[in-house]
Amino acid sequence: MTSPGEPAACGEILHRHGLKNTPARRQVLRLLREGVVLTADDIGERLRDEGRTPDPSTLYRILDLFTARGLAERHYLPDLRKYGFSLKAAGHRHRLICLRCRRVVEIDRCPLEAFEKELRETTRFAITGHNLEWYGLCPDCQAAEARREESPPDKSGPDGKAQ
Repeated sequence: MTSPGEPAACGEILHRHGLKNTPARRQVLRLLREGVVLTADDIGERLRDEGRTPDPSTLYRILDLFTARGLAERHYLPDLRKYGFSLKAAGHRHRLICLRCRRVVEIDRCPLEAFEKELRETTRFAITGHNLEWYGLCPDCQAAEARREESPPDKSGPDGKAQ
């Protein structure tokens, strides 16, 4: 049996989206399957850490192609002032994105249905969709932040020795 990150599983996903199965596309897809939002820079850094040498223009082309084919979604990350990418969830979803670890939590229900109906009626727009994302810190990152605030300040000097 193939595990989700293995090349055969990634190749099947690429095929289902009408994409050629190349090593670079499999590598990017494998990282996106981890369930966090990654920028192109994050992906490049992670691949370099694995001993690969990704070409930045190739990474951007892959991410644009994945987005155009409905395999990935683009998310604005306000803290970085950059876009990040994640695998597209099935169906109509909204999400919470942790600004520190970039974990994504999918929200199953749409809190905008009544508002969307009101907008259609008042503006006479034929609304075809919407996107809603909340940003914040997940419980794990909140706990890490609290621990960091509780720890005593570092009393070492610039050379790392105690003063």
